[in-house]
Amino acid sequence: MASPQDIVMSDEKEDSQTQEPFVPFTLEENIQQLNDIDRSIVELMTHTATALGALTTPVSSDDSNPPASVEAAAQTEAFRKATDTFLETLHSVDVRMKRQILALEEAGIVNLTSSGPRQGHNTTVKASLKPNGMGAIGNLDVGWLNSRSTKVERDMELELWRRAQELLEKDADNTKKE
Repeated sequence: MASPQDIVMSDEKEDSQTQEPFVPFTLEENIQQLNDIDRSIVELMTHTATALGALTTPVSSDDSNPPASVEAAAQTEAFRKATDTFLETLHSVDVRMKRQILALEEAGIVNLTSSGPRQGHNTTVKASLKPNGMGAIGNLDVGWLNSRSTKVERDMELELWRRAQELLEKDADNTKKE
């Protein structure tokens, strides 16, 4: 199943004549691909809601409802379309996530094999992303990543500004009373 994000590959005959060197994705391209995957996951939730909505029977107090067989056929078709779209999107997310995982492995950030780099595309791989007890998962140091976050600093600054504002308001109230 093809998705709009898939790259169309040409025939092997053409590839052998115009062999271009392998160029890995840039950091920006990888981040954009991850953002696209994130959007597709949201679409998966929408497709799920649509499929479940097609299975529910609408409650209506009107006596002018169409025959149940016509409504059931429409519901079945809506469910089938939503399910097909869901599966296509899920396949697309699966393929793109595998590409991202392979990119992490190529960059040396994670090691998915216990015996070193991959030998071929069809080899079975057991993922081993266990933390080493020192804050690192593979070659990715979680502590280093967390130390680069400014969330705690921003929250503390916000709290200090609130305290300063309260102090000034309290001082202003005391000045008015005097």
